[in-house]
Amino acid sequence: MLMTLPGCTVSFNPSANQDLPEPTSGNREQQLEAEQAARMYLQMIDRKQFEKTWRMAGSALRDQSSEFAWVNMLKLASKTFGTPQQRTLEGFGFSPRIDVNVPPGEYVLVQFKDSAGKVTVTEKVVMQREQASWKLIGYFINKRVQYGADA
Repeated sequence: MLMTLPGCTVSFNPSANQDLPEPTSGNREQQLEAEQAARMYLQMIDRKQFEKTWRMAGSALRDQSSEFAWVNMLKLASKTFGTPQQRTLEGFGFSPRIDVNVPPGEYVLVQFKDSAGKVTVTEKVVMQREQASWKLIGYFINKRVQYGADA
């Protein structure tokens, strides 16, 4: 079961984003297209093709960062978190606006989860539609380890 990711905002300036629209789950066609694009970018990251992700990045990322910062962030994330073994699609968040500093358009957050024992890895791929395709503008990864007897 896929879900909308309510309240799941991506922002380059969180304090200024109180008036952003709530994301929607989109329709099945939008979901399939966004999932395919997100998995393509994740595959590049898994293969350590970090520079290629920058060449294919959307303008929102290019306007807010540099290739050097982006590539090194991905290298650090890859080294720190490793490669998830079994990505499960968790949901989508489609929105016409994700940040007050980014122009209105078509944006999507696609979330994946990988669980192995007491470790859960969550990945968020954020994309913007440009030139009729989804362009990567953000990648977030979080690893959570549960400790304790009943974890």
